Amino acid sequence: MPADTSNYYKTIRKTCLTANTVYLVIRLFYLVLFLIAKFYILAIVDGVSVLLYSFFYFVIKKRKYYIYALLCGNEFFAFIITTTVMLGFGSAFPFYLIGLCIVSFFTTYFQKVKNFKGSILWVFICVTIFLTTYLITEFNEPYYQIEKWLERTLFITHSIIVFTFVCVYMLVFVRYATKLENKIMNESRTDELTQINNRYALYDYLGAEKDKSSLTLALFDIDDFKSINDTFGHVTGDMILKRMAGVATDVLEESFVCRYGGEEFIIVIKGEKEDVRDKLEELRKAIAKEVFEYKDAKISITITIGAVAYSDEMPTERWLELADEKMYSGKKQGKNRLVF
Repeated sequence: MPADTSNYYKTIRKTCLTANTVYLVIRLFYLVLFLIAKFYILAIVDGVSVLLYSFFYFVIKKRKYYIYALLCGNEFFAFIITTTVMLGFGSAFPFYLIGLCIVSFFTTYFQKVKNFKGSILWVFICVTIFLTTYLITEFNEPYYQIEKWLERTLFITHSIIVFTFVCVYMLVFVRYATKLENKIMNESRTDELTQINNRYALYDYLGAEKDKSSLTLALFDIDDFKSINDTFGHVTGDMILKRMAGVATDVLEESFVCRYGGEEFIIVIKGEKEDVRDKLEELRKAIAKEVFEYKDAKISITITIGAVAYSDEMPTERWLELADEKMYSGKKQGKNRLVF
């Protein structure tokens, strides 16, 4: 199972197990409360709920998360209707319906196929039950008469539980969404083939640099790379690009290196002109020494580098154009050289 899928299911499983444990504890609390208050019918109903939530651990273990959410939601509906009719709307059991609305969208979000029609239907059912139980208790006396202090206690307790419930679910969602957002952002800034920065990361990097006065931008590509692809194939060409990216990041470990596109790479390096020149020459020589093997053939490559130091208020596009001009000047001069 891929790591991403594994983390996806771990998040769902952990959330379901935690939620089920909380629900079970709440049901046990109600069971004790109903027995103390001598609400025996509600105690029997709640006892059945305790057994159900104990069984739900088995459902979660089998990774039937959607079925778990469905069973859990319907059990809540039955429990809320029963307790509200028997204890009155003032007991605030219908407040749980607010939490169920959150769960319905949360569950849909974590499904592979996201169909929010089910969530909207679920919310409609919650609102209908909320209003129906209110009307029923308005025109009918509750089955059990509870003292005012107990009604207030239930109201406050349910308010706290529901708000906590909503906050926890939203916290889990925000944390997961943030991780996902960071992952997408990272992938969108990483070249798929070489696993180094891409052109979008370059613009981010340059945009974040407030002081560019000590920066040099170098553009280089592989000399006669088309003939390598034509002779040995694109698989070999891809292997060379990956190896070259590795050499560049090793030699220029403190500099920004990215694949700009095709066989073109860009380096943004800090330092004095002579130091930068020495570093870029070191890179050119290191790549020239590399020997790439294809079947029985040994392939050597060279690169041509064009480098331009930053000058005041130079737009990024112009900076790239100047480096490109320098590189092509080197190509015309015989290739395998640095033009600064």
